[in-house]
Amino acid sequence: MKILSNTIIIGDNFLDIKDSISLDNVDGIIKIFERDEFLLEDAKAVTKEAYIKEEKNKYIIILAKKFNIYAQNSLLKILEESPTNTIFIIVSNSKSNFLPTIRSRLPIINLKQPKKTRALEINLSKMSLKDIFEFVKTHQRVSKGELKEIIQDIFYEALHKYSMKFNKEELEVFENALKLAELNTKASFLLNLVLVTIIDRKERGNR
Repeated sequence: MKILSNTIIIGDNFLDIKDSISLDNVDGIIKIFERDEFLLEDAKAVTKEAYIKEEKNKYIIILAKKFNIYAQNSLLKILEESPTNTIFIIVSNSKSNFLPTIRSRLPIINLKQPKKTRALEINLSKMSLKDIFEFVKTHQRVSKGELKEIIQDIFYEALHKYSMKFNKEELEVFENALKLAELNTKASFLLNLVLVTIIDRKERGNR
């Protein structure tokens, strides 16, 4: 698997992915950071490694089943402005492990078998406040895990199906919604928050 730029790879078999990357990028130096959960201290170690200059390309491979929110925020700047000859390859088993700010900036290679996606039951491009009310009413009692999946699905569909472009403040709305969902904030509040953000984005885009 030849990688030419910072990339996210989604897959279940970390060993095969790691071996494939290493074999196909032998022209450079491989540095691997493999964790069960990638934490802030790991992000600092990766940043330190990235700034060690090498004459060859340096491939920094990060593999983890969980990515701490603060660790992702710490990586954001270096992913946007990577040191010369440094390529980041981030591997996990689900796109939902990543914050919207990370997912919107890096290409994603999905090696997992495709599965049926959730039907949102709401048209993000044509929804009204009444539609939002009905959608929220239907999903106000979902579990924390289901709520996080719905928020991620709303973001993904807005970004890829309807090609909506979000600014920094709007991306932070989605990130904060995921954080608050983890803290058991009411689904009705968070779903209203993200859906109204999309309506506001559409209105500004039409002006």
